Amino acid sequence: MLITHDLGVMAEMADRVIVMYAGQVVEEADVYTLFDNPKHPYTQGLMQSIPHLDAEDGERLASIPGTVPSLHQMPKGRRFHTRPFSKERCEQEAPPSLTAGMEHRARCWMVQAESAATELEVS
Repeated sequence: MLITHDLGVMAEMADRVIVMYAGQVVEEADVYTLFDNPKHPYTQGLMQSIPHLDAEDGERLASIPGTVPSLHQMPKGRRFHTRPFSKERCEQEAPPSLTAGMEHRARCWMVQAESAATELEVS
């Protein structure tokens, strides 16, 4: 087990990754899937904040707007709902861990919506 905020170290050292936010698992996948197709908005924000060698001089790293909730006063609903990419349902109801693909799970209502849209396309 390796606990880190360094995504470069994670990419080199890990086979499977569990992403946590405010003390809760929000996404789990193999490292390649997580880097290629992150599903949870927090994971997506982390991926967008990775520095790139081809960045222009003075270019600032992306950050996730908002603040982490207090562990003593967790918000009702999804813990990440006070941050960007939130849906109204997130404020009222915390999503379960949903299947996002082969051995890929994310705690996000958007995963359920993507699955429903894919099922409609297939039928």
